Amino acid sequence: MNPPDDRIDRRDSLRASYVRAEGLDKFMQELQSYVQPGWEEDYIDYERLKLLLKEHGGEKEGGVRVNTDKDKLDAEFFPVLENELDKVNEAFVRKCDYFESVVHSYHPQGPQGTVQLSGDSETSEAKAAPRPAKHVTHEDYWTAFKDLGKMTTYVWINRQGFFKIMKKYDKVCALTNTGRELGPDFERRLDHEVFTGPRLETLIELYKNKKPQATSIGSTLEMKLIAGTANPELANELSARLGVPLMPVKIGAFNDGEVAIQLMENVRNAEVYIIQPTSTPVNDNLMQLLLLISACRRASASRVIAVVPYYGYARQDRKERSRVPISAADVAKLMESMGVDRVCCVDLHCGQIQGFFGPRTPVDNLWASTIALQYFKSRVDSDNVVVVSPDAGGVARAKLFKDGLEAVNMKPSLAVIIKQRVKAGEVGQTDLVGSVRDCDVIIVDDMIDTAGTLCAAANELKQFGAKRVFAFATHGLFNNPAAKRIEESYLEEVVTSNTIPLRDEVVQQTAKIRQLSVGKLLAEAIVSIHTGKSVSQLFDVKNHAMASA
Repeated sequence: MNPPDDRIDRRDSLRASYVRAEGLDKFMQELQSYVQPGWEEDYIDYERLKLLLKEHGGEKEGGVRVNTDKDKLDAEFFPVLENELDKVNEAFVRKCDYFESVVHSYHPQGPQGTVQLSGDSETSEAKAAPRPAKHVTHEDYWTAFKDLGKMTTYVWINRQGFFKIMKKYDKVCALTNTGRELGPDFERRLDHEVFTGPRLETLIELYKNKKPQATSIGSTLEMKLIAGTANPELANELSARLGVPLMPVKIGAFNDGEVAIQLMENVRNAEVYIIQPTSTPVNDNLMQLLLLISACRRASASRVIAVVPYYGYARQDRKERSRVPISAADVAKLMESMGVDRVCCVDLHCGQIQGFFGPRTPVDNLWASTIALQYFKSRVDSDNVVVVSPDAGGVARAKLFKDGLEAVNMKPSLAVIIKQRVKAGEVGQTDLVGSVRDCDVIIVDDMIDTAGTLCAAANELKQFGAKRVFAFATHGLFNNPAAKRIEESYLEEVVTSNTIPLRDEVVQQTAKIRQLSVGKLLAEAIVSIHTGKSVSQLFDVKNHAMASA
């Protein structure tokens, strides 16, 4: 147990960080957004740990800390880190004790569905979830169930905070990319901490098994989240941001490769969101998505919304030669045939794909540009930056990104690379419309496959006089030999979103790739769809960029 004065110091440090809008890094902004009133003392004091690293991390040279006294840093840093872990674990147990007392005190078949809470449960709830009524009614039970969902967010925020602070520790101690990093080891350790253990999952199951036959409070339909196997990390992030646990689903395969699906929970009259990008292996992930939609529809779900961050087959959106299918349209028909009610995607390769779905199946095509604007503001010269489209077809996307940079008080210009092909696969001449001399350059595209076009563009821009060359693409497929090409190119850094998980072999081949999360953007879209609010505000890059600044 920490000394009382130390606890007060931590509390004041954390609360002070909540009222500072300026100077917070991205994670502190996340923590500020998701912290629950009354729980402030129970989260990781990320700001305090970060300040310790800054104070004892040596001097900066070229953006890198050098001459760090590691022994002195360890003596100061790790005791505080262990105290923070103890604090989070203790708070987690206290909250779970309270929720457990509620679920065990509630009896759906009791007199008027109410029961008196015991004295023990009243004393144990001091700093946990919001206190229910003296008698546990159906409404009190649903309120507690909703608050239990906030615990999913609580666990995720703290886990992210600890892992991020260890990545900063590795950077300060010059351990990054040396094979001696502590971050991955610490993340594995977190798997065995109390607050990441199975107790929360067990409590959620208890609540589900005892819940009355009613919908959740505050919505006409109960929200259910289902994750396929394509991107479990993004699905877990959405679950945490929404405070809605992922529904258990069995996804397997027969010996001949047939996909086998079974929903392990009732979805009757619920609004189901299926989170499944159709990335590699494309056909397996697409079949999973189709069968999950079918299973929900056959199980009498009220509405089925497919959240498809990456839409596979999107590049086959027209007939470029004779006797070929328009595969992007055929995939849309398959999803409609299975009974999908709505589709939510991120940066479709071609916006007209929305028209491949019928008028009864609306499609939301979210722009991922907003997640990268603040990041590039801190990485490039704000007054001397050029946004470049690698081909004429991507000018609209590059223009949108340029508008977003202007919204965060940068002064970008626009340029386009024009290629004249001698024949298919062979470029005869490359021209640049615009100037990049002595400027930081950001190449903007929707996806990176083998990185051939991207790396060629980066090298050409360097020949045209660019100072530094960066790239932003929403979808990072990084198929061979993409990682090797990026590592050997003039690219300073390649930034992508996490619509597609980054494979380990890619990380091992190059350290130039950085992923940013679209979790917040997708969570906002899901909330808007579920509550019936307008989704159009998420399409306004300028306003969304200023709101997230």
